[in-house]
Amino acid sequence: MPLTIEYSLRGAGWADCKVCFGDRSIELTASYLSDALGNLVLAACMAYSGFHSVSFGFDEEPGEYRWVIDRIDGTEMSLRILEFDELWSNAPNEAGRELLSCELGVQEFASAVHQAATTVLGKHGTDEYLVQWVEHEFPSHQMALLTLMLERYGNDA
Repeated sequence: MPLTIEYSLRGAGWADCKVCFGDRSIELTASYLSDALGNLVLAACMAYSGFHSVSFGFDEEPGEYRWVIDRIDGTEMSLRILEFDELWSNAPNEAGRELLSCELGVQEFASAVHQAATTVLGKHGTDEYLVQWVEHEFPSHQMALLTLMLERYGNDA
């Protein structure tokens, strides 16, 4: 069951993100209050680097979608996406509503994130991305690192 992530900018400071795993699909939104795409790409780099656990949020107004990644072993990870009613509440993961939970390969996650960010860059370029996203530049440095990791390590994640 492949993971797919579709990320698109919608007006000034808003993004839509559709995450599909097998027959499950969820739709998220994010505001410019966080560097949503940059954090997603960075999280893929961290997962690829062997971090045991990482989480980050897509900030909403007023809520949060929290992505929680836990490494299972050398090549496998779990992904949970949780929803919280309050932004910046620092509530524990257990307090969130689980929207999606799956186990998958780190390579698969990294590739899906890379594809999503590549699509955004191809559609908007770096200049238009900044105009649309308002507060944060396109995550060029994170993408360069993720690209390098995918090219260098392939299936050895």
